[in-house]
Amino acid sequence: MSLSALGIDPANLASQYTQIERASKDQLLSNKSNEFSSKINAFDSLQSTLTSFYDSLSDNLASDSNFLANSSTVTNETALNITTTGSASPGEYDIFVEQLAQSHQVGLSFDTTIPLSTNGELNIDLAGDSFSIDLSTLAAGASLSDLASAINSHVDNKGAKASVIRSGTETFLVMTSEESGAANQIAISFSPAATSPDPNGSNITNAITGISELTAAQDSIVKLGATSAITITSTTNTLEDVIEGVTLNLTQAQEVGDSPAHVSVGQDVDTTKSNIQGFVDAFNNLSNSITTNDDLKRDSLASSLARSLRNDFQGTFEGKTLYSVGIEFDRSGNLQINSERLEAALSSDPELLTKMLTGENGIMAKLEERIEPYTKSYGIMSDKKGTLQASLDIVIRQQASHESSMQQVYQRYLSQFTQMQQTIAQLESTMGQFG
Repeated sequence: MSLSALGIDPANLASQYTQIERASKDQLLSNKSNEFSSKINAFDSLQSTLTSFYDSLSDNLASDSNFLANSSTVTNETALNITTTGSASPGEYDIFVEQLAQSHQVGLSFDTTIPLSTNGELNIDLAGDSFSIDLSTLAAGASLSDLASAINSHVDNKGAKASVIRSGTETFLVMTSEESGAANQIAISFSPAATSPDPNGSNITNAITGISELTAAQDSIVKLGATSAITITSTTNTLEDVIEGVTLNLTQAQEVGDSPAHVSVGQDVDTTKSNIQGFVDAFNNLSNSITTNDDLKRDSLASSLARSLRNDFQGTFEGKTLYSVGIEFDRSGNLQINSERLEAALSSDPELLTKMLTGENGIMAKLEERIEPYTKSYGIMSDKKGTLQASLDIVIRQQASHESSMQQVYQRYLSQFTQMQQTIAQLESTMGQFG
């Protein structure tokens, strides 16, 4: 067998020999890199699922949550409409809207041909809270609009809104209480300057003397019950404390002789079951995201969380087990609903079921407390991912170092095979002289 210098490719041979030498460590480092990258992705996904589930728990635990839903009807939606929460007890109610709450509004007619007084104080009182506008502090040539702006921006103004309205040849300064109710009345007076009063102040005095009440300040009045009705007053048209769990939104006063609006509040079993099923599905999604992922189920942190979440369903809530109200685990470890037991619980004591699920000591509050440390920006999950990323960074540095070493190996092989090629070429040249 003979060698020829022309048959030797130093770069190709150097590459092949280097690849043989580096292959095992390349594979080892690649496996480590893939392992840590996969775990980081798995924990990113888990954190997203945990945050989504935590947010849904917070929504269900909110005071205005309709997790345990009610159905409601009103026979006269022109007079009022209602909203309910899960705490509303089923019942039938007759409500007559006698009067709507109104905000006090007054108008003062000004003669705009007369300049605004350059001194004196305009005093405004709203339900006992008063403040004054010193007219001497306004810019020279100030207009009625400038006065309205000064009123609206005054630091002591507790809710008296001023605006300028023009109607034909008349110009009005209109004052409106931002809060409705009989107590929130506006009173206006003018105090001329003690020395050198501006005679134009008479324009303000005349406007106050001729003040017009555009809207009377009044409370809303409703009567609850068809006979021997209970009279209820409120400063607003939104009544939240009349019927527990029910908000009455008054929209129009009824006429004398009108029939009361009949309000019916009942359980919405289908919506409630759907809401509970949504909670069950979200929990199963979270639990299965751990138990079906190889990177997570073999991790002590994630597997411990999965066990803790499942264990949180054990024990009693308000003296009863969740199993007794139809929420249980099947043989495969998934949470499920037993419709018969759940509907019985809804029928017999919906308030108890509400407390068991969304109460202060209910299952959702327990799960929220369990998950909360994992959802913080700098919490348990962030620490875990930080540890994994640090391990991945080490592998990346090892790969870079290994690559640098292999480049040196390649150069060594390239030098050796190049020298071999040159030596063979010299031998071939020498042998050719004796041919």
